[in-house]
Amino acid sequence: MAQLAGQVGPQLQQAGTTNVPVRLDSFGAMVTSGLRGNYAELASRGGVFSSYVATVATSLAATATIGNMIWNPPGSGVRLELLRGVSQIVATSATSTGIAIAGGYQTTTPTTTTAATSTGSTRIRATTLTAGQAIAYSIATVLVAPVIIRPLHHNTAAIATTGEDSQTGDFNGEIVVEEGGFVTLVSLGAAVAASGHTSGLIWAEVATR
Repeated sequence: MAQLAGQVGPQLQQAGTTNVPVRLDSFGAMVTSGLRGNYAELASRGGVFSSYVATVATSLAATATIGNMIWNPPGSGVRLELLRGVSQIVATSATSTGIAIAGGYQTTTPTTTTAATSTGSTRIRATTLTAGQAIAYSIATVLVAPVIIRPLHHNTAAIATTGEDSQTGDFNGEIVVEEGGFVTLVSLGAAVAASGHTSGLIWAEVATR
């Protein structure tokens, strides 16, 4: 059986040193650093991606979808693990009562598409964002309407935009999108008003082969 050895107590890493022992506490438990963000290690390796969609009339869960969609095309070699989301109602919407996330599956490319406002790696190293394997849309037509996975937030119908702050939340990798799958933000109650919804999604792309 393999055994893991480590060092109890603090230690300093010298510049250029690569062989640093694992740090343990006095009970033999591994000590990890809380000095970096939750996704800093993965993001610094170019493994975290975002999609930003500005001012669209996010639709109900339907085949003709308007919102913030991420599709993982067949042959991508990755699975998508959702990390975070943000949603803003930016124009008064008479009958929309919230935003949810929905999922679906198809192996053919969605049609009648419009690209997301921006998408790419959150590791900033050029004047444009580096593309990943997933494809992000603000508008797309799919073969079968997506199924709602869970609501993200509630907002009162006809809410004044001055009273709507950003709604943010963690997915913590609990929604996983395999090749051919997609997720999209959808409205509840009725479609959001024209130019009424701005949103963002953050995900990790994890190699499967």
